[in-house]
Amino acid sequence: EATTLASGLRVVSQETFTYMSAMGLVVGAGSAHERAALGTAGGAQLAEVCAWRGTTKRSTADVLAAAERSGAYLHANAQREQTLYCVDALRDNAVAAGELLAEAALLGPDLSSAEDLDAAKTSLLLAWEDAPQDARVRELIHEAAYGRTSPLGAPLLTPPDEVAKLDALTLANFRSTLFGPDRMVLAGAGIDHATLVGIAETYFEPFVPPRGPAPPAAPSPYVGGGATREEKAPTPAGFAVDLDPPVRVAVAMRAPLGGWHGDDLIPLCVLQTLLGGGDSFSAGGPGKGMYSRLYREVLNRHYWVEGAECFVSVHDAEGLLGIMGAAPAAYAGHLTEVLAAHLLRVGAEPVKRDELDRAKNMLKVNVLTQLESRLVLFEDLGRQYATFGKRQTLREMTDLVDAVTEEDILRIGATMLSRPPSIAAHGE
Repeated sequence: EATTLASGLRVVSQETFTYMSAMGLVVGAGSAHERAALGTAGGAQLAEVCAWRGTTKRSTADVLAAAERSGAYLHANAQREQTLYCVDALRDNAVAAGELLAEAALLGPDLSSAEDLDAAKTSLLLAWEDAPQDARVRELIHEAAYGRTSPLGAPLLTPPDEVAKLDALTLANFRSTLFGPDRMVLAGAGIDHATLVGIAETYFEPFVPPRGPAPPAAPSPYVGGGATREEKAPTPAGFAVDLDPPVRVAVAMRAPLGGWHGDDLIPLCVLQTLLGGGDSFSAGGPGKGMYSRLYREVLNRHYWVEGAECFVSVHDAEGLLGIMGAAPAAYAGHLTEVLAAHLLRVGAEPVKRDELDRAKNMLKVNVLTQLESRLVLFEDLGRQYATFGKRQTLREMTDLVDAVTEEDILRIGATMLSRPPSIAAHGE
């Protein structure tokens, strides 16, 4: 069900009849909009790290105590074009959890005290230090593809030199400029729609910023190029120190025009699944994706490859399809050649019918399996309404997947090869 309130805030829900209720606010604002509208970096990530650090009505301790009483799981996530605040709580405590969600998203800390600002900066610096190597390469591939000064090329993970520039107004300006009600969607799964609308009217409507002029568009034309960072890969917390950490490389091509709104979005996802890939070792359900092309022809053929996986990065008007791989430093050049060769092959050689059918079946299974999760379901609802203004039904999705042909894959590959590639690398 979907309801639009007087302010323009949209409320969408799907009942799952479970004893837990997941709800969240999706805002069509991220680091790309921040760079385009404000010329700053760091506000989007501040919105994430400060999400549950107290509000103008409660201290951090009070927020955590309220979450504990509601049996709630709290989460926030900032991306280049969207920001998400999420709470998952016992159904009987959904209203209290909804109040907490509204305060976190709309009445967060103002960072006016030096102590609060320093704590937030410390969190950003720790996030930078602890960022896994694949996240660092994703930052680099966006920089290579769009240029560091463009909205999409601007950093999502705030580097230390940008952290030093942050002040109390960075987060306040990000929210006041980009958090308009027409850019917000309150989504829920496992909650009655009338209850969710009541939460929105009681706790969100009074504090939603007034609808203002739309922020400027954030054009980020694809340029292609390279970006590298020579430094030792970080060791994630809880993992053994790797004495010889790998070099991680990504090779990407510009996806067909249109981004989320392009006609080739579904074929692009099928192509990603067809290439597939993963790590050389996985304890998380062995066997998944073992017949994908990168598993068969990269991981199984080159003993020195520690990982090779296809990725897509789709935005409102642009997108990338690429392959990220890891190998010892001595093989970094060879790895880059192997990854590039597989991208070139997509535009030069038709795929086999059985390979395409396997990819389409796997994509459908992956989506349907993921949507069995309450948290994934509510997020899918919110992000689709924030992006498209509606939600695509599962039947529509599976029909579009089934309609993908060998010619579609070859055409997409040829289109990508018409522009120069982007290459990123991280390691010693």
